[in-house]
Amino acid sequence: MKIDLRRLYTYPVLAAERDDYRTCTFAAEMNYFGDAAGNLVLNIDFRMDCAEILQLIAHGDAQYILHAECPTTLYREIFCSTSQKFSCTIPNSRIKTHLDCMALIVLTRDVKNFSCGDWNEDFARLTFDLQRGNVLAYRRFEPLTIDDDPNIFKNVASIFSVYRCTVDAAPFEIELAANKIKIGLSAKDYLIYRRYCSRPDLQPLLNAMIIFPALVYVFEDLKADTDFEAYGGTAWFKSLTAAYRRLKINFTEHILREENSSIKLAQEVMNLPVTKALEGLSLICDDATEDS
Repeated sequence: MKIDLRRLYTYPVLAAERDDYRTCTFAAEMNYFGDAAGNLVLNIDFRMDCAEILQLIAHGDAQYILHAECPTTLYREIFCSTSQKFSCTIPNSRIKTHLDCMALIVLTRDVKNFSCGDWNEDFARLTFDLQRGNVLAYRRFEPLTIDDDPNIFKNVASIFSVYRCTVDAAPFEIELAANKIKIGLSAKDYLIYRRYCSRPDLQPLLNAMIIFPALVYVFEDLKADTDFEAYGGTAWFKSLTAAYRRLKINFTEHILREENSSIKLAQEVMNLPVTKALEGLSLICDDATEDS
């Protein structure tokens, strides 16, 4: 079911592997990440410099398309847009192992007498009557390898260190200057944390109570200090940057986008920590009820 457009066309098609056009190009860039719900979000950026094709898109006669399919689950979907940049979301349950994607420009209406001044000499001075659905341009992407675990930052807790404050009644505090993000707890709170931190069934609760608010604070601080000079050399900053880089996302640009609030970013990194905590609480309470 792999997408393949290597075929004979009766009209010129713009693609890197074809020579139907002399100088015009069609390119597309795609990056992806897992959102807070564990779904796959694709960001597409089309780049087209053929004036005649751009005019078709502007008039509603053609549109940009992302064709995505997963051979393992038989998932297949087409995402359409008249904008050169757009995003689409694919439920995590619909894909497994890898995803094949292709960027295209496709006609939405029949077009008569289409011509382009950039066609090579084989098509020069010719016109074509094209039909709705005809492909005008395409660009293949390398298959995306999909991790079965939707949490793209599995070891987020490893960049934190919990310590006991020197003041017994000290409130929750956070330090960002060290290699790990340090979370200070009062003596009483720290003793409780140490007693239960090794229990797997309590990890979601502790992460939601301690790690999650600390991560929100981290993103708030980064958004306020946009030059990142204070933390650029720390191991935790490099770890987050590398995790996003694996998803082909620029970490610093991503966190500074207006639509990405600190609480949204923290949930994205931890994959819905509050939901996990409530699910864990439900299991603990259910087990306690059965034992009583």
